Amino acid sequence: MDEKDIDNKLAKLSSKDEAKEKARKKLALQNKYVQRITIAKHGREMFLAKEYIGATRKYTEYLTILSEMNEKDDIYELSPSMFDSKKDLTEMLLISHVYWELSRIYEMTPKLQKSYELALKQFIKFTVNQPYQVLNSEMLRKYIKNNKHRSKQILALEKAFSQIQVESKKCYIATHAFGQSHWVTNELRRFKEHKLAGAYGTKLTALYYFLSSKLVESIASQPLLGRVISLVSRPPLYVVAFICKKGMKK
Repeated sequence: MDEKDIDNKLAKLSSKDEAKEKARKKLALQNKYVQRITIAKHGREMFLAKEYIGATRKYTEYLTILSEMNEKDDIYELSPSMFDSKKDLTEMLLISHVYWELSRIYEMTPKLQKSYELALKQFIKFTVNQPYQVLNSEMLRKYIKNNKHRSKQILALEKAFSQIQVESKKCYIATHAFGQSHWVTNELRRFKEHKLAGAYGTKLTALYYFLSSKLVESIASQPLLGRVISLVSRPPLYVVAFICKKGMKK
């Protein structure tokens, strides 16, 4: 056997070893993936017990599993686009809450400011335009209200709340009355994005989301009421959208 044959044989053996190692790692990751919800649950239990170091480890482990499954090296590279918004909705809600609770843990330590900002950013990313947006927004609003004079990060939290409202493409009543892609719905979204980004505008938008989302929930269980509200709301919404469209052109 010459030197070339030996090199080829060694290369084949090396390739087989790499394939075996890759298969082993894949199987190990799949086994961890099956346990991910239990890991997140343990993190939640530790968080509620104020065992923040343990909670951070468990939450990080949970997010790391999801990151590796999506071939990402960093837990802050996860994105809603990596999940099926219908099939994975419950998991996406869980992810948003894991990032939220991590941000609350990091909020307590000034040295972890960067991690705090990253976790809060991910919470926003997994909240905007999701079916549970109102739930998360209300959770954030209550936290801001209850910690107004205690949290050193209150300005960042208020900015996050504002960002969720402004970036959202949801326009509940208009969508119900005209549909998701009607020009009236789109015009009202544009008006919100460009004209309601200030402090008062954000508060007005938040109030609208809170009230209109409750109304739409009621409509879902009462079809007749839904038709009545749709008929009644169409004319004023049409007029407002028309005025907004004219105003945006100026």
